[in-house]
Amino acid sequence: MYQNTDKNEDLAALFDKYIESENYKDKTEAAKILGLLDEQALDERMQKIAILNSDPNIAVLLNLLSSIKVILLKYPKKAEKLLIHVYINTEFSNHLVKEFSRQIIDSINPKVIDNLVVHHNSKLYSKNNFEVAQALLVLGFVSMHSPRYLKNSLPELSMISLYSRSELLRILSQAILDEFENIPKSIIKDLKFLIESPDINENSINAENDLLKKLVILNLKNEINNDELSFILKYVDDEDYKIALLSAITIKKHQKLLKTLIHSKNELDLHSLISGKLYDSDEITAINAMLAFSYLTIGMNLEMDTKKCLKLIENPVKEYLTHENYLICFYGFEMMNSFVLLNNNELNLSIEKILENKDLGKLFGKNNLNYYSGTRLLVNLGRYDLLSPEKNMYFDEDLMIEYGELPKNMAIEQFKNLEKEFKNEDWLYRFEIGKKIGNLLYAFPSEINYKQELIQAILTDRVYLVRSIGAWILQIILERGFKIPEKLIIESIACLDDPNMEIRQDCAIFYNKLIRKYPEILKNSEISSKLQGALATKYFTDHFTVIRTICEDTLKMIPESKELIGYESKNLEEKFKTLEKALDHPELNKSVVIRLKVKLKSYIRSNDSENIIKILEFIEKQDLTEEYFDVFHELFKLKKDFEIANELLKRLKNKFSKVPKSREAIIYGNLNEMIISRRITAVNEIFEYILEDYVISERITRKIKEFVIYPQANPKITELSLKILEKINTEESKKIFKEKQELENYILENNFESEVVDVKNQTWQEIYFSLKYLLTHDYKTLNYVDLEFLDFMKFSILNSERNSLIITIILLDIFKANLKSGDTNLMYELGKYKKSVLNNIFKIIFNEKYPLLAYKGLECLKVIITKKTSWFEESVLNAENFEEYLPLISKLLDENEPQIQVEALETLASMVKLKVKCTEHPEISKKVLELISDDKKWIIFKKALEVIYSCNFEDNLEMLEKVSKQIIEYLKTSNDDSKLFLIKFFKIKGIDKIPDYLFDELKTFETSSNPYVSSEIAELIKKRKMNMNY
Repeated sequence: MYQNTDKNEDLAALFDKYIESENYKDKTEAAKILGLLDEQALDERMQKIAILNSDPNIAVLLNLLSSIKVILLKYPKKAEKLLIHVYINTEFSNHLVKEFSRQIIDSINPKVIDNLVVHHNSKLYSKNNFEVAQALLVLGFVSMHSPRYLKNSLPELSMISLYSRSELLRILSQAILDEFENIPKSIIKDLKFLIESPDINENSINAENDLLKKLVILNLKNEINNDELSFILKYVDDEDYKIALLSAITIKKHQKLLKTLIHSKNELDLHSLISGKLYDSDEITAINAMLAFSYLTIGMNLEMDTKKCLKLIENPVKEYLTHENYLICFYGFEMMNSFVLLNNNELNLSIEKILENKDLGKLFGKNNLNYYSGTRLLVNLGRYDLLSPEKNMYFDEDLMIEYGELPKNMAIEQFKNLEKEFKNEDWLYRFEIGKKIGNLLYAFPSEINYKQELIQAILTDRVYLVRSIGAWILQIILERGFKIPEKLIIESIACLDDPNMEIRQDCAIFYNKLIRKYPEILKNSEISSKLQGALATKYFTDHFTVIRTICEDTLKMIPESKELIGYESKNLEEKFKTLEKALDHPELNKSVVIRLKVKLKSYIRSNDSENIIKILEFIEKQDLTEEYFDVFHELFKLKKDFEIANELLKRLKNKFSKVPKSREAIIYGNLNEMIISRRITAVNEIFEYILEDYVISERITRKIKEFVIYPQANPKITELSLKILEKINTEESKKIFKEKQELENYILENNFESEVVDVKNQTWQEIYFSLKYLLTHDYKTLNYVDLEFLDFMKFSILNSERNSLIITIILLDIFKANLKSGDTNLMYELGKYKKSVLNNIFKIIFNEKYPLLAYKGLECLKVIITKKTSWFEESVLNAENFEEYLPLISKLLDENEPQIQVEALETLASMVKLKVKCTEHPEISKKVLELISDDKKWIIFKKALEVIYSCNFEDNLEMLEKVSKQIIEYLKTSNDDSKLFLIKFFKIKGIDKIPDYLFDELKTFETSSNPYVSSEIAELIKKRKMNMNY
């Protein structure tokens, strides 16, 4: 009946009238009207939707859901605010309402839910606890019905559960991770008021709030006052466990204030209250364990005596460790850690005795919380002997049983397959494959020859959960008797700088145990100096006590580190002297600079000008090496207020025109991180370099351009990236910047969002408009779009400057994604239009105006080569002038990918047979020769030699000499199988044409212990003599 109402204002007025009514019929009418309001009216009434969604009446809820469904179809952008109300009803409502809610969600385009998750995932990095709690609640509600959408949220949730400073946020994130198995779902129902009040903050407490709401707000506040603490103390023994829990974890958070309050109010007797709570354990639940941990921590801060502590360790803490609920086990470990921090030998011996009699592998393996808390406990006790790979959470006893029945040859084959599968783009798949790789290495320590490149790939993965498996694999290699190459030991030291505590901890343990097992490793000066520098850096600066402890324990085993030990106990003057002495050793430069950075950041936060100047004056006296780029950000922040900081920046700029590669490597790693806060920090640092006129490498610039092209999870990334592009004076940067502004203006002027991409009928602006709905940088759903190569060419910037560079790049990415997924239409096109496709991709790769487009073109060609065998060779050879593609073959030979190099070599060999002269292309010949090495895969080695065999080097004696000399050098270091293939070159090219000095070197192989090698050389000697005599 409302459809005939003329004005939207009238509908809005009716809605406002009905929403205030206490009558459910009026509320039902308000729910109906909601779906008819225009976008502006909706925006003004978003807060009131929560009122309707909290109504207990089924009719109100069903009509509200119907209206939300209509709104989502008309205004997809509203999903991030409205969809959560539907999700709430999928779990906590009447059966009919639940079913209808689930039907709505199941009917929605998956990308809408994707975008909702991305939006709230980005809020997990906020410094505002209320915002983080709201985001966690949204993700929690989504996880109950659509858990698959939270795949890319797992790293962030895991981080919050491990080391958020807020116990409440840790509880919420862990509840989501374990699908509410150990923590009741009702916890998010009780907290949903935080979602329904989006503007809630620490000042939102008022007389109308119920007790739970007041306690939640107090818990999420960063600071509370004496009166607020006194209010919370009234409820620590409340019969309602939710109230008691919130009270206890809030008091635990503010123990300094608690001590002050107790000293000022002697009548407060918390000792008896806490003791009573600790011993009053009914049937243990996870909530009770959390309560016990909070009470215990408070109690120990109030100085419990040793006898009471021993009694608690024996019961209930000891019992907690073996509880089937892993959260209770985790809090048991946490309680023991609290006791160990008292540095009481009697308590420590009691705990050690308990741990020695427990199956720690079973306890640690329950969950990452247990593993890291248990590991910290053993480190604090100095019991590294109890730490081993099978106690890691990734160790799988079921897999051990399965692998135990596997024949050795099958295990080796399976390992090779896992190596290939690890290259998958899905991080969660790589995570699962990584665990299998680790367990297989553990099961077959003497049979499997692992590749160092594989371990490094796992250790440097962009997702920290995958990297954590790499740290575990290092421990397996050490403990299970694998030979550890020195190169792997050196390169893995970088793991100590990993941004995630978990990887730093396990890598630090690896190096501690490595030195204990093989102390002679320190005789290698490179290992010793680099390891000492990395350990000292973490010892001086790491935020986590456990890592500083491991590093200190390890440094004690390195004699040259004696002066560094005990740094924290020194006064400021002594600390500066220690740092000055450390700077005499280049390997310790980084550790000193990072220590200065940490203190400088602290003094900047507290506006401590006096100590800021002291540090700046200390830096001023030093020779500014590339390590000082670690304090660039702090110097940049200080340059307006401190002239000395400005002068230091000038000194750096005079010495370095480019950002050092070591610093760029860290920035690039952070740009690739899924953790958004790190990405923002990296982009901000790049912007600062640009403002100081530094030259940034192409690979960094490439990432910045992509951040502008694709919508980001956090708008700050786009904003900063645009500022960077505005400052970079290249044609591609300027064009992307200009187009992005045009597109954003177009979107503002055309307030409509389409879910459909139609490349045949839409303009490039309309295509971007539709794609914006489907894309975010980390969650691209590119294969939702049907695209033919001819469609792509229609929009290519190289065909017309009126086309869009941004759309050209996005469509090329779509083309690549569809190829990867095996799109049958594209495969048919590749076969039908070989010449055209190759020619156009060639033009893209070698265009000089747009380097990012050129890079994307090369990536696209590589996918074609891997998906369609022999396509490249056939396409090149069918070209009218195939020699024009030699520069492309040269570029492909530079790619460190075996399949790509093999295809390039095979194509080159065919071209040589068709009379392409190698002597006319010395740069390509040189690249082919560099591929003849035992370091390369056998197939590449063999294919490269086949090219060399085919080349007409004998027509150019100077070139023949160069090639012969290189092959003889390879002969000196190659294995016997390789030697036979290398010797074949001289049989084909004529042994009589090489210079005497090279022939003399070749003759030395006649005494080879391999009879086949010595026989082949003898035959060559005989042949040369015959030809010379003739």
